[in-house]
Amino acid sequence: MDPAVERILFHEPGEHATLAERVAALSDERRLWELMSAYNWDEGFEVPLAVVTHPRCDRALALRLFWELDDTAQIHRSDEENGLKENYAAEARYEPEDFGRMVRYCIAVVSGLREGSFPVGANSFDTGFFGFDDPALTDRQRTLRAARTRRAQQEYEDCFLRPV
Repeated sequence: MDPAVERILFHEPGEHATLAERVAALSDERRLWELMSAYNWDEGFEVPLAVVTHPRCDRALALRLFWELDDTAQIHRSDEENGLKENYAAEARYEPEDFGRMVRYCIAVVSGLREGSFPVGANSFDTGFFGFDDPALTDRQRTLRAARTRRAQQEYEDCFLRPV
């Protein structure tokens, strides 16, 4: 594991205030991917927010955060007005700072994917949708993937579905 990533993941309690700065110092999207692959979400949203606002956060990592690593961005996308307030009422009341970071994280992921502001980088992520031309797929897998994509398009915009 990259030593800079380790310093973020295994920080001392008194070093919490420097985590966003440490994330900002990571040099590329692979290190951001490595960080979020090992991140303990019970630690809050300071690190995830720093990751999604990092200039090297790529589209693949944003999609992975949306689909695989945490469901708060999906909750936010489904009901941007009240979704998080309803699902995380205790956090909103008792941990307002972290709740605010959670909201900013969700807005950054959802709006960044919608606006196409995450660049394509070195990481890749298969959302399970589109990608019908993948030579590794059998004809049956292509058919199932096409049906799954059509069904998902009823709820999600293509920007959330296209793999990288």
